[in-house]
Amino acid sequence: MKFPRVTFLSSAAEYRTARTPRQLSQDYAAGRLVRLRRGVYLEAEEWLSGTGADRYAITTASLAVSGKAPVLCRETALMAWGIELARIPTHVRYRTARRPEVGAIPPRRIYGNEAAARETWLKSPRKASGALPTGFPDAKHHWEPGSSTELLLPHLGLTLPLEPFDAVFADTLHRLPFTEAVVIADALVAGRAGPKVRRTREQLQSLCDAMTNASARARTAFVLSFADGASESVGESFSRALMWKLGFEMPELQFWVTRDGRRIARVDYVWPRIRLTGEFDGLVKYLRSQELSGKAAAEVVVEEKRREDEVRACGYGMVRWVWADLLEPERFAAILHRAGVPHRQ
Repeated sequence: MKFPRVTFLSSAAEYRTARTPRQLSQDYAAGRLVRLRRGVYLEAEEWLSGTGADRYAITTASLAVSGKAPVLCRETALMAWGIELARIPTHVRYRTARRPEVGAIPPRRIYGNEAAARETWLKSPRKASGALPTGFPDAKHHWEPGSSTELLLPHLGLTLPLEPFDAVFADTLHRLPFTEAVVIADALVAGRAGPKVRRTREQLQSLCDAMTNASARARTAFVLSFADGASESVGESFSRALMWKLGFEMPELQFWVTRDGRRIARVDYVWPRIRLTGEFDGLVKYLRSQELSGKAAAEVVVEEKRREDEVRACGYGMVRWVWADLLEPERFAAILHRAGVPHRQ
């Protein structure tokens, strides 16, 4: 989880600002501020100018503004540990030692003046629709006090306590949909989960074997058996897991197409029996092409078309899909079916 550099505003002693509590409340009512939680505010422009992932991180960090933050757990802790998830979680999840507090908290009213906030949103370069981005409610989970790891956010002057990674893994993976669990397991097995976490497949299997709940252990074990370190991105992992759920034959990963002993192109997937290759297009290579490679998006598109032509010239077909297809499984199934991908026997 990347925490943007923002300026939190609060009436708490450690966050004294030039505005009094009354002024903060007035600016919130006027739409100049959003209220992330009781007594914690942010300039509306800062909130609306970021991505959804930015807003989730900001909401998480705001737990520490008015005092010691609770211990982050489950998906929130996984992201804080540096694990990239397939989707932004719906809630900010943390621990409480008080059982009566367990449960999801109703969404807070983050906009004091939606009309004014919408005007700011419509001017934002991040705007994707006319609808204002929603906030992220909290969800509290019971936990007896124990050890935690501190995540320091020096650029924000905050500290967030995290549940130890092994505990988070054992408590979370089996609760997630199969497609999302595979994304996490692939990243860990491949060693691309980030500098904060390094676990081998054997270590993960040991964590699984130690789980006391038989159903949770079985779900986790299957995900680990399915995990493949050759998968190179969230989209590739999610695609493969969805193929399995939809009943399709599993492809080989990271396949080199060759001609006359010369490597022509490496593709994400191949079904060698039917000589069909597959590519997940995350669109990042097009949208951030100038930043990533110094090439204009049009150049990258032309290069991809030329690459695909070369693959086809070697006697292979190619099928492509994007995130929008994965979010509609029936549409993704139709794409694979039209391309001739066989179902598992």
